[in-house]
Amino acid sequence: MSIFRCIIFIYFIFFNYSIANETNKVTIQLNWKYQFEFAGYIAAVEKGFYKDIGFDVTLKELTKDINVVDFVKNKKATFGIYDSSILSGYDKKQAIILLANYLKKSPLVLITKQDIFSPTDLKDKKIYMTEFEFENSSLSRVFQKFNIKKDDINLISSFKPIDDFILKKADAFSAYITNETYYLNKKRIPYNIISPSNYEIYGFGGNLFSSLEYVQNNPTKIKDFIKATNKGWEYALKNKKEIIDIIYNKYSKLKSKEALFYEAKKIEKVMLLDAYKLGEVRKTIIEDELKRAKNKNLVDKSLTINDIVFSFSKYSKNHSFTNEEIYYLNNKKSIKMCVDPSWMPYEKIQNNKHIGIISDYMRYFEKQIKTPISLYKTNSWQDSLRALKNKKCDIISAVSNTKDRKKIMNITQSYLDYHLVVATRVEERFFDSLDDLPNDKTLAIVKDYRHSSILKKRYPNKKFIYVSSVDEGLEKLSKKEIFGFIDSITSVGYKIQKEYFSQLKIAGKFDEKYSLGVGVKSDDKLLFSIFDKLINKLDSQSKNEILKKWINFNYEKGFDYSSFWKIFIVFAIIVLVITYRYKEVVDNKQKLQRQRKKLEEKNKELKLTQEALKESIRNFEVLLDSTMEAVLVFQDHNCIDINKVGYKLLGYKNKEEVIGQNLYHHVHNDFIVTLKESLNKNLDSYEIEFVRTDGTTFPALVKDRYITLKNKRVKLFTIVDLTELKSKERLLFKQSKLASMGEMIGNIAHQWRQPLSLISTIATGLKLRIETKTENKEESVEFLEKLNVTAQHLSSTIDDFRNFFAADKKKESFFAYSLIEQNLVLLESIFKTNFINIEQNIDKTLQLTTYKNELTQALLNILNNANDAFKEKDMEDKYIFIDVVEKSKEVVISIKDNAGGIPENIIENIFEPYFTTKHKSDGTGIGLYMTYQIIHEHIHGKIEVSNSNYIFNKKSHKGAKFTITIPRKL
Repeated sequence: MSIFRCIIFIYFIFFNYSIANETNKVTIQLNWKYQFEFAGYIAAVEKGFYKDIGFDVTLKELTKDINVVDFVKNKKATFGIYDSSILSGYDKKQAIILLANYLKKSPLVLITKQDIFSPTDLKDKKIYMTEFEFENSSLSRVFQKFNIKKDDINLISSFKPIDDFILKKADAFSAYITNETYYLNKKRIPYNIISPSNYEIYGFGGNLFSSLEYVQNNPTKIKDFIKATNKGWEYALKNKKEIIDIIYNKYSKLKSKEALFYEAKKIEKVMLLDAYKLGEVRKTIIEDELKRAKNKNLVDKSLTINDIVFSFSKYSKNHSFTNEEIYYLNNKKSIKMCVDPSWMPYEKIQNNKHIGIISDYMRYFEKQIKTPISLYKTNSWQDSLRALKNKKCDIISAVSNTKDRKKIMNITQSYLDYHLVVATRVEERFFDSLDDLPNDKTLAIVKDYRHSSILKKRYPNKKFIYVSSVDEGLEKLSKKEIFGFIDSITSVGYKIQKEYFSQLKIAGKFDEKYSLGVGVKSDDKLLFSIFDKLINKLDSQSKNEILKKWINFNYEKGFDYSSFWKIFIVFAIIVLVITYRYKEVVDNKQKLQRQRKKLEEKNKELKLTQEALKESIRNFEVLLDSTMEAVLVFQDHNCIDINKVGYKLLGYKNKEEVIGQNLYHHVHNDFIVTLKESLNKNLDSYEIEFVRTDGTTFPALVKDRYITLKNKRVKLFTIVDLTELKSKERLLFKQSKLASMGEMIGNIAHQWRQPLSLISTIATGLKLRIETKTENKEESVEFLEKLNVTAQHLSSTIDDFRNFFAADKKKESFFAYSLIEQNLVLLESIFKTNFINIEQNIDKTLQLTTYKNELTQALLNILNNANDAFKEKDMEDKYIFIDVVEKSKEVVISIKDNAGGIPENIIENIFEPYFTTKHKSDGTGIGLYMTYQIIHEHIHGKIEVSNSNYIFNKKSHKGAKFTITIPRKL
């Protein structure tokens, strides 16, 4: 028997334990393979964050046959993760709810071949992406912006597009910048990126969602689930190595650990944690996506952001709303409300707005149900009752229950009570009951108020008249047209205090209490049930907060309390003095003990502060070593500290090797003077070259400033290595040179065509005369002289072009006029062929000292652009105006044409890299970009562009105007 009892006991314990630890089994359907993109969910599973809140979570990676959204809709998965196209084709019948958003910028981009710079270059190209992405993703908006239709490209779906791209089977493919770029970089595959964000198109990714049904039934669990997921992401971002090891060892070896680390860094960047909270939903972006989906008729026009985004208060069961009631609220655009237009402080319509105590209650209810309550304007209380009866409004904000009203409305339980009072003029006496008043005294009451009918029945002999509102009743009273006016103590007291303080008073009060509920039209049972539950939940604190905003008046009684209060105050003062003296004695005894305890606590706090300070210093050192910039601290030109990035950048093994060295020890000899000048000028930043311990040099951007460290004034330097940036800049510069070279070769051919023809003609003529023995010595000498002059001209032309393409970069002194002439010589034949006239206004004595070759390239780019602009115009008079003047030690070069100008919608973009309005065969879009770089970065000037209207030769002209301002001496 004892064994049997033990078995029963063990079973009982096990059964209770299993019940106590019951978990909710759910599935999260991922929208790709196991990788760091889902690290937050993996961390929440592996570290037990989901388990702690009662969830047993299974993560399922994507396979070919899975549609994530459909899986959640059809209950094959509890939760899903998807990108911004989650809104496309949103179905209210099988609604989904967005719970959290983790990738604030969509990592979805187009990776293209290196010769594709702009979306316009994608036409007739083979692109690997799904039709769904082409029509619904953020990339689809790029195609729409550049008017690229499905027929314009060759769209192919592939499950492994990166392999086909590497094998050159595709010109472009859709990819996540967090993933595919790693493999392309590792294999050194050249590529370009077309990102929607570069065209002011913003998407969002990493969206956690669930079905409406699951959210409605489990709002509290959903709230806990979001918190656990956020906790998982926080852990994953702080412990990347640990989570990467877990992903690689337990989930998938599809990506190497190195690739996962690359992805982790990219993922953290697109989460924008500096600007947004973890998991926060960017409602502005969703509203834009929703608007776009509505314009394309992809979703119901009535769909709002409140239908899509999870709100705990909306789905919480605190109100005990049924699924039917929640569905009703989700589909109810607004609740139309009738009110009493003149019953302050309860309510009033003022400037087409509902104000007063009842208005605050309605705003409270509105927040609870997340459904707008809108005002239906009426002119009187009687109008409001008729409007509800005729179903022009859904509810009446506050109404008392009567038999007549039950025919047209259902009235909820009370949320507001009031007592009746009688207002009279100030000279009238106080009375306790209407029975004390003579029957010939006229009393006014508001028509159709519940208490009006009750009072008329209770006092049949009294003389009552009806008024339309409280305002009308008190107005009649102030004019002595009636003896008294009866209404609620709140409304009467409020109006007397505001408008009739010296004329009227409250002279009597009724013991009865009247109640107000919400009146709901009789055929809307669900709305009645909803408001009844809202009122049932209404707590005393919320009521008091609303009422105390409005009620602040005195009620007159028949008894004079002034003498009572005087005696009571004197007595209270005496008691307070005695109590105070006694308390002072007791306090003094305890004071020493408290002071001792405080001293002990202060000592403990001081120790904790010292420890915290030490920890803060350690954290600061870790932070300093974690920055991307080299940081050096100098005192009296000697290094006293350096971070890890700094000594590694300079080629040292530790900071001790650097500390004590002079400020100029690491600077290249050619830049020591530049550094000294920069320090004297207090520049925000400047570029110099540094020398590593092995003798190699590198360019760097330097910022310096004085700070106070340990009560000493020290110089703080931050250094950024520009090696990679300079390399890219040189590549762009070379590309620009090559583009210019192509145009110049065309110019050379043009320049040489006529001289070569002349040489050929002279040589042929001389040969013929020699053969026929008719040569004339003098004429032959003359012909040979022409040949020599022509050859010299060709040689001079070759020198001009060779000088333009010279690789050396050095400052030269030259006249501005000669520079312009040299440019015009290079372009002379092109301008003549296109009938372009050059008008110059140049100070011939103006001399410049700068990089002549680079300035020549910049001017050639602008002049070539002007020539291209004329190609598209059929016009008789073509002009280019060149003005060069000096203004306060600066030279201003102005180049304008009359080709019609640059369209206003693109004029701001013409200096951007790879921006071009030409066909891809005619231009790369880097000419004006390099012009901008040359003027701003190399010559330290500025270039501006605008459209100019002007008069020349009594004719009106319009064209683009480029203004270059550079120092006279660099």
